[in-house]
Amino acid sequence: MKSTYRKRFRNVSLLTLSFTMLLFIISGCDQGGGITVPSGVTSLSVSAKNTNINNPGNILVISEAKALISNMKLENGSGNNEQIPVNPFVVNFNMDGSLQEMTSGYIIRDNYVNIKFELHKPVVNETVPDSVFNAGPLDNKRFTFIIKGVYNGAAFVYKSIVDANVIISFSSVQNINLANMNITVLFNIPDWFKNGTAIMNPSDPQNAALIDANIKNSFK
Repeated sequence: MKSTYRKRFRNVSLLTLSFTMLLFIISGCDQGGGITVPSGVTSLSVSAKNTNINNPGNILVISEAKALISNMKLENGSGNNEQIPVNPFVVNFNMDGSLQEMTSGYIIRDNYVNIKFELHKPVVNETVPDSVFNAGPLDNKRFTFIIKGVYNGAAFVYKSIVDANVIISFSSVQNINLANMNITVLFNIPDWFKNGTAIMNPSDPQNAALIDANIKNSFK
């Protein structure tokens, strides 16, 4: 019994050591410390791009839009998903259509079918990068998306309290296999406040459910 126990203990110890070394290698980066990124991972950046620039002559003009995002991961369709190792972070979306990096991290090379992230609503007392997303313990004081602009000549601030998972399926299986690669998430700002062809008033609470759904569905 003792020899069996020692053998099992050795196996568990080796497994733990191997797993610890793997975590160290994947999270490592070269900042002058001599850490080399292994050939089995890709340095992946994820960017965002607005595909429809605001027209200042429209009834609705958006001047600022930002979201609190968490749990970003790539899915390969077989259940072995790869988490991009980030804490909840804020993205201030560019209004001018220029490419904007959201986050970056090391990913194990594989074939992936989609990217997934959460529009994150802070829990009570959670510390977030921008305190405006967590203005108090009440449910209606913690936000996932904040949009500022002008509607029909009047300034507005739209604050979404709905957390949501955004899943963007790739048009074909993507082989993430180079040293450095980028995935660009596209979104369409003007669609956020549309009901068909009609422009919704962001300050009308009755429009909130459709606006929140539009925001989630605008990412492609």
